[in-house]
Amino acid sequence: MTTTAIRTPPAGPARRRRGRRGRTAIAVLLLLAIVIVIGGLTLTADAPSRPETAPVVRGSVVVQAHAEGSVVSRVATAAAFPVDGVIAGVDVTVGAAVRTGDVLATLDDTAVRPRVAAAEAALTADQRARDAAARAPVPDPVTLARLDAAISADRATLAEAQRVLDGGVLRAAQDGTVTVVRAQVGDRVTSASPPAVEIADLTGLVVRVGVEPAQVADVVVGRTAFVTTGGPRLRGQVVDVAPVPGPDGRYAVAISAPLPDTARIGVPAEASIVLARREGVLVVPPRALRPAPTPGTATVQVVRGQGTAGSVVRTVEVGLVGDDAVEVLDGLDVGEEVVVDGAGVPATEE
Repeated sequence: MTTTAIRTPPAGPARRRRGRRGRTAIAVLLLLAIVIVIGGLTLTADAPSRPETAPVVRGSVVVQAHAEGSVVSRVATAAAFPVDGVIAGVDVTVGAAVRTGDVLATLDDTAVRPRVAAAEAALTADQRARDAAARAPVPDPVTLARLDAAISADRATLAEAQRVLDGGVLRAAQDGTVTVVRAQVGDRVTSASPPAVEIADLTGLVVRVGVEPAQVADVVVGRTAFVTTGGPRLRGQVVDVAPVPGPDGRYAVAISAPLPDTARIGVPAEASIVLARREGVLVVPPRALRPAPTPGTATVQVVRGQGTAGSVVRTVEVGLVGDDAVEVLDGLDVGEEVVVDGAGVPATEE
């Protein structure tokens, strides 16, 4: 049998040209895509970003003092022994309700009572002797003077012994709830020891914060304040301002507000006390202002009118400066636009 080989004819010139044209077209398209991408990035980088602006409007300006503190009792006392001694009894526990005058704790008076009895006896004897000397037909002035001096000394001795005896009984100075008990039977205390018992009125909780000396002059009783103990913001008012600063240099300010039932003594709190407020005035954002050399003034960048690029720098007179807005007394009109972030914005002097 005879086998015949079939040969593929070589590609002709026309087919080779079509292949080269296809590859050339793909390369051109890729090159165009690269040029478009690079051009777009270049245009994006070169195009100036639109500045942040804000309109000049009429609104309110509020100046506030922000402070931190905690929930406390408006009326609280700390009872401490005024004399030295050993605690013989503790009559209350934390959470106990007490009334004014109730006994909280006592000291051992074993050594004090005999001193009181001896002083009373000495005073009685000297008074009788003095009465007898005065009844003599001719009273001796020297004797009377000596007995008078003895009676005065007896009274001083008795008063001191009685003070020590009375000081050994610790009593409640107010109605309230016992919040702290440090006293324990057998403890030795002195007049310099920490308070043995603390009492608070849990029905009158307030927020107490510390205000810096630079702001306390504007904090007066009756000022509006807003407080929070981790929940919603509550409206209240200042009810007390300490006359002297505390150890940290700040002034204690008490704020009354409708605190939630979950509020407890010691819970952290924050407060904003309104120091000044003005309504219906021209305002701009604080970030729109730039420092000026003249006190009470600032500069702003005012956006030019439609069809004109850039902004003009204008000096304005400012009034009340709040956290969120600044009062403009002169130099701007309602409806004008001011630049808030002036970075890269061309500006000229007006």
